[in-house]
Amino acid sequence: MANPAPHSEKVALVTGAARGTGLAIAEALAGTGASVFLLDIGRDIPGIPYPLSDDAALERAVASLQRIHDRIFALRCDVRRAEEVEQALAAIEARAGRLDILVNNAGVLVLKPLPELSEEEWDAQFDVMVKGPFHLCRGVLPGMNRRGWGRIVNVASVAGLRAIGTGTAYTAAKHALIGLTRALAIEVANQNITVNAVCPGTMPTALISGTAQALGLSPEEALKQFSERHLTGRPIQPEEVAQAVVWLTSAGAARVNGASLFVDDGWHTH
Repeated sequence: MANPAPHSEKVALVTGAARGTGLAIAEALAGTGASVFLLDIGRDIPGIPYPLSDDAALERAVASLQRIHDRIFALRCDVRRAEEVEQALAAIEARAGRLDILVNNAGVLVLKPLPELSEEEWDAQFDVMVKGPFHLCRGVLPGMNRRGWGRIVNVASVAGLRAIGTGTAYTAAKHALIGLTRALAIEVANQNITVNAVCPGTMPTALISGTAQALGLSPEEALKQFSERHLTGRPIQPEEVAQAVVWLTSAGAARVNGASLFVDDGWHTH
């Protein structure tokens, strides 16, 4: 079994990292000393009723983390597109020579009753949150296997266990992502690679504020409604999810594999 390098010698990739949970995860990993590539799409997606991050937001995110150290890099990539993922991974290999940690965080949400949901809206959610992780996992596993070490963390949701009303596609996609996590963990366990999921509750991110706007709610109203399902009634903070991700990539979690770690203040228990 390979001797795992300390975080200061590791290279991480975080998708959907220009803002919100992805940025918090990237910051936490950078804080451990890891080199971090922040990947984001940099444009909007048809079928998603709120704006996604742009290139300027990604550049600001990278600049904000370079106060920690200078091994922070930006990548523009649409994870739905296999060729763009291949190009992004090739760029990481050219610059860093390796990739040790993959965090599939990119996510989108459309809340509509199923009869009103278009095929485009269904596909957008599955393509970002299921096909994207498929492309990335498939791309990184050969290198992780050669080096005899790797950590993959998929950011799912409490919706991977509990259904969200009018969120049929989102719920189905997050269930699929947890299924991918469990099956892939079995497949790669003997390669000293672990694959786990983190399942957050409601967070004050653009996913919630954008969805609220599409529903005609204020971000505060939407956050309050969703957070009522938490045992304390308070929203989860992105930094709390980030710490769970960091732990799953650490030596202390070496025997944690195929798990779904709920950071949801108990929502999944009721």
